[in-house]
Amino acid sequence: MDERGREFKPYILLVDNDPLSQEIVKEMLEHCGCRVHIAGNGREAVDAFSRQSFDMIFMECQIPEMDAYKTAAIIRSMETANPGKGSTGRRIPIAALAASSLAGGRDEVLQSGMDDYLTKPCRISDIQQMLDKWLSARQAEGGASVSEGEEESPAIDQEALDTLATLQPDGAKALLTKLITVYFDSSSKQMKSILDAIKDHDVPSLLTAAHTLKSSSASLGARNFAEQCKDLEMMARSGVIEGAETRVVPLESEYGRVREALDLYLRSL
Repeated sequence: MDERGREFKPYILLVDNDPLSQEIVKEMLEHCGCRVHIAGNGREAVDAFSRQSFDMIFMECQIPEMDAYKTAAIIRSMETANPGKGSTGRRIPIAALAASSLAGGRDEVLQSGMDDYLTKPCRISDIQQMLDKWLSARQAEGGASVSEGEEESPAIDQEALDTLATLQPDGAKALLTKLITVYFDSSSKQMKSILDAIKDHDVPSLLTAAHTLKSSSASLGARNFAEQCKDLEMMARSGVIEGAETRVVPLESEYGRVREALDLYLRSL
């Protein structure tokens, strides 16, 4: 299976600017037997690609500096200029990591030079399927699909946390403590960005913060809160955010419930 005569451990470039999402997808990739290098934005991704050989790239669509579409285009132009680039000497597969609400969806992803599309939050089985599809010479069709969670009264769907715990069965407590601690830090910053953006009528900042907070919250099972963030994201995408201030109180209330539920979960470990 490995052309180099060793056990094949794919070297993956993961491009994502959200600390929680980075940790979760990294853990999933490592669980699937991969080595992972993380880039926090498009420029870092291009720089890493210019210096190292990767077997595959997983890239969040909405990254700072350069978005995934421009980043993918630059990587493709680098491959054209240097055909031997990459661990296989061929075109490096690029899989987009994107919310289901992404404007343009799969078609825009494929037209940009990326090869596939994975909906966030993703599962270990989704990651493994993507690795098998692009790194195992299989021709199997089909992508991963993640069903959107229905609104539930609990602030947290504990099944999502239990699934994350399976990534490190012998160190589940340490892993979940790390992920939740990262979420507490990053989500408080994103919440401040959302509130400031609504107050200042800053549409681009609202779009970025709501999208990021939606993804990280859904990854930890905060589905109701993620849905509220999604609503704000869709308002920002439309360019019309009048009335967004009426959503602040319910958003802050649900965020408080999420933090309380996660804190209780940590203490129960």
